[in-house]
Amino acid sequence: MTVSDAPHAIPASASETAVLRRSHPRPGEPARAVAMVLGLTAGLSLILALFVSIAVNSGPNGVRLAVAGPAPAVQQITAAVTRAGGPDAFEVTVVGDEAAARAALEERTADGAIVVGPNGPTVFTASAGSPAIAQALNAAAGELSGAQTAGPAVVDVVPVPEGDAHGVGLAAGSLPMIIAGLVLGAAAALSLRGRWTVLLTVLGGAAAIGLSFAGVLAWLGVSGGNYLAEASAITLAVATSGLVVAGLARLMGVAGVGVGALLLVIVGNPLSGIATSPRLLPGPWGEFGQWLPTGAGGALVRTAAYFPEASVAFPVWVLLGWAVLGAGAVLIGQHRGRSQQGTPAINAGRHEVVTT
Repeated sequence: MTVSDAPHAIPASASETAVLRRSHPRPGEPARAVAMVLGLTAGLSLILALFVSIAVNSGPNGVRLAVAGPAPAVQQITAAVTRAGGPDAFEVTVVGDEAAARAALEERTADGAIVVGPNGPTVFTASAGSPAIAQALNAAAGELSGAQTAGPAVVDVVPVPEGDAHGVGLAAGSLPMIIAGLVLGAAAALSLRGRWTVLLTVLGGAAAIGLSFAGVLAWLGVSGGNYLAEASAITLAVATSGLVVAGLARLMGVAGVGVGALLLVIVGNPLSGIATSPRLLPGPWGEFGQWLPTGAGGALVRTAAYFPEASVAFPVWVLLGWAVLGAGAVLIGQHRGRSQQGTPAINAGRHEVVTT
């Protein structure tokens, strides 16, 4: 006799069977839940330690200082800035004259300069590179005054744009640039199936975002004036972030987007030094951050915006390296959108119960 012949037997539907299965924990699930909580706690504690250690240990760390003048004056300046900031605060390089000091600032091979002339020392800054470093140099200039009633003259060689008097506009715009790459890569990888379609979408979307963002910065007075250079820098930065996230999503699904956010935002953003300068972060975090997409992208955009004479080779190569890795992951990965993640098959819940 089959179950259909039993007077009180009610066959369970596939959906009811699936609900019953989901209502009970799977074997080993409590242990996995405990492991998940412990893993999250450990990971978040490390992130907390990273943030707090950067905040409490921030300060001049290897700020590049070009110095020109007579040898005794150079020695005196080196001793003065060491007293002001500590032994590791400044990296002093001797240059020939004021013209060489200005060129070093314009080419971003120096973060500040001090030139000793007939009328005493003059401090040269580049607030467009880092308003925070410019302020630190202004404070350190007081150590050079000696018996004078006033400190040395301060000249801003590469000032911030007039529309951004405090120099905070580009730093404030960095997070939307990071989010743009993150969202673009995630949307393309999770909603599109074709590998080349994903790549072309990320690249095309990054170009559109770069042109638009550069226009917004110019409209708000934050731009340094070279629209095409800024748009190209933003495009490369967004494209790199987008390809990295898209590649992780193709390899890992939605979890890859989380890993991408961890890399670009949680870790990459504070280590980039965009808001202040990598040389105001405790070592070796400032140097390490420049090897990540966020740090390299921020350095490239700032250089393209305000320092047309400076080399962009290092951030460009870093970004291209990450972009190649991301594109490779897109090509070897698979589409892992909702349709492929799957739902419980209806037939999986069916059981034939036979009685005799």
